[in-house]
Amino acid sequence: MYIFGPVPSRRLGLSLGVDPLASKSCNLNCVYCELGRSFKLTNERKLFVETSFIITELKQFFDKGGITDYVTISGSGEPTLALNLGELVTEIKKITDKPVAVITNGCLLSDPQVRRELMNADVVMPSMDSFMPSTYIKVNRPHGSIKLDWVIQGLRDFASEYKGRIWLEIMVVSGMNDGDNDMLEAKKVLDTMPNIEKIQINTVVRSRAEDYADPVKDLRLRELAMLLGPRAEVIGKFTGSTIHTIDGIDDAILEALKRRPMTAKEFEETMGLNKIEVEMALGKLVQGGFVVKEHFNDRDFFKYSK
Repeated sequence: MYIFGPVPSRRLGLSLGVDPLASKSCNLNCVYCELGRSFKLTNERKLFVETSFIITELKQFFDKGGITDYVTISGSGEPTLALNLGELVTEIKKITDKPVAVITNGCLLSDPQVRRELMNADVVMPSMDSFMPSTYIKVNRPHGSIKLDWVIQGLRDFASEYKGRIWLEIMVVSGMNDGDNDMLEAKKVLDTMPNIEKIQINTVVRSRAEDYADPVKDLRLRELAMLLGPRAEVIGKFTGSTIHTIDGIDDAILEALKRRPMTAKEFEETMGLNKIEVEMALGKLVQGGFVVKEHFNDRDFFKYSK
């Protein structure tokens, strides 16, 4: 399957995911990645999945009365690596009036063609975890061909050209990029990009690629937001629509977990199920070896067992 969810997103509400990659492909190996390590980085754009395959699944979702707040192109890595990204955005907007969001690490915004392909999206959500070269390398561990000054210039060019909404995410990791100097450098650069609507401060809340990638405390997140100024906000809890799943509960849960770890409570909130139904479904999946349970940040997360 090339679509997944809808899943709860703390930034987008209920988000129907679109994966144009099919398997993990990325140009970064971020220490906090919820999908685990990227063992083979790539910065080459290519066709991973035919647009028609994805659109067929999306049509089936909406024809069956599927509910979502956003259609979000993200998935198993970096979506701008997909050569058909622009075509995909255009075709999605032909079959739904739901806003289309693209979540990207921003590395390829230096490519004018990538910027053009993003122009029809309603929201573009680039991440930029550090504006300091040494910290950027430490947190994001980029492909060797990626240079931070190119990434920053690409973001600046995109912000000046794009007419939609830009919500920039800064994912902070304790002891790595959460210092005052990090945020003041970010502010210095971002103050030159007034077209960025929101600067969203986030931290590690799920399982991550490296055990040392620890979350930042709530109070410190608020302090960092204050340093960045009035556009900055701390990402809070999920708020969005609720779907109601009667049949295929196990399959729906498993498809969502293939893309990201989730808690039982998140399934209750988004799928319209009671606690017992969720626990029974997750119990079967764990017993069958399809899913494993991990305890992190004072919560139990369920994760797809590959």
